[in-house]
Amino acid sequence: MTVTKRRTHHKSRLGCKNCKTRKIKCDEKKPSCSNCIRRKVDCDFTAVGTPQPSLSPTGLSMTDLELLHNYTTTTYLTLSESPIIRQFYRDTVVQVGLEYDYIMRGVLALSGLHLAHHRQHIRDHYLAAAVTHHQAASQATIPLVPNATPKNAQVLFLFSVLTTYYALGWPRKSDDTLLLRENAGFPDWVYLLRGTKGFIELAGVPTGGPMAPLFSHSIARFQLREGPEASNSSANAALAELEEVVARRPLEDEALRGVYMRAIAELKKSFGQAEACAAQYEMADAFIWVFLMAEDLLPLLRTPTQEAVAIFAYFCVLLKKLDGHWWMQGWGAHLIAHAYDLLDDEGRLLIRWAVQEIGWVPPLATERLGGETSTYGNSQEIAGTSTL
Repeated sequence: MTVTKRRTHHKSRLGCKNCKTRKIKCDEKKPSCSNCIRRKVDCDFTAVGTPQPSLSPTGLSMTDLELLHNYTTTTYLTLSESPIIRQFYRDTVVQVGLEYDYIMRGVLALSGLHLAHHRQHIRDHYLAAAVTHHQAASQATIPLVPNATPKNAQVLFLFSVLTTYYALGWPRKSDDTLLLRENAGFPDWVYLLRGTKGFIELAGVPTGGPMAPLFSHSIARFQLREGPEASNSSANAALAELEEVVARRPLEDEALRGVYMRAIAELKKSFGQAEACAAQYEMADAFIWVFLMAEDLLPLLRTPTQEAVAIFAYFCVLLKKLDGHWWMQGWGAHLIAHAYDLLDDEGRLLIRWAVQEIGWVPPLATERLGGETSTYGNSQEIAGTSTL
């Protein structure tokens, strides 16, 4: 009796997930295997750094569909307290994303961060998806920004808004900085935020069309800053004290005094609005101050100057008011800790109200004075030794 030997098959354990699911042989070609190319589906061999094709109904992976579903059912609700703007994010933004690939990728990236925040057990999976989409979107938009046209300026403005949420929602390390980064410049999204003025000037404020609700809402929130409540803010006394110190303090560059005084005056308005709109305080309300001071004050935080850092510490209180949002949790305390490290003893006294309002407790440090040991708040030499 002759025993026929079966042909030996060398099974590969490195095939793509799609082929493994269908139980077919994968040729393992990269960035996409032949089976996935033939079936026009995304192959998981595609690397994060590989340029991505445009999204299409047939090119969406199951993860992409999950991200889109999560955005249209949950994420959009976390982006604003206004029912009109929530509807704008759910409907209009997705519709615009069907025409502009980088908007859709911005939506999927933000949804990925949202899921990563709430599903810690598979956090890395969603973070990887978010990075893939955000990198592809950035590659598409960076060449457009310096050559923006009236036609795409409004869409680029929308992308800068999505990018701001993305930057805020990205998981932080202890040395992350949001707006401030010593010797390293500002993060890319801050330049986009500063560029929104240019986008608006180029395209104009729309009175109709799909983007009108976002602009109308922003204008309405800005007008609230000019209300009579602004003079009754509980922060006024502390800001007035800071204003008095800055007014009489000798400065190397006298031209900066006007910048500081304007920044404090605008902060008074911001705190007045926060008090008047406590039940429906939004990111736009806080970041209007950033928008107004982006070109004048924010660059001074890179030096940094003591006055600019002290003023910025008060802005951290406004960020703290947004702590209930997943994308803003902890930013107020995180940044005021950096501000505290950069300030000298006089500066720390000036921000005492802000520190107490946030509820942040300075770390203990020990310094030997005249043979005696004194314990008090962190006393590192300030300028140049810590990063914001």
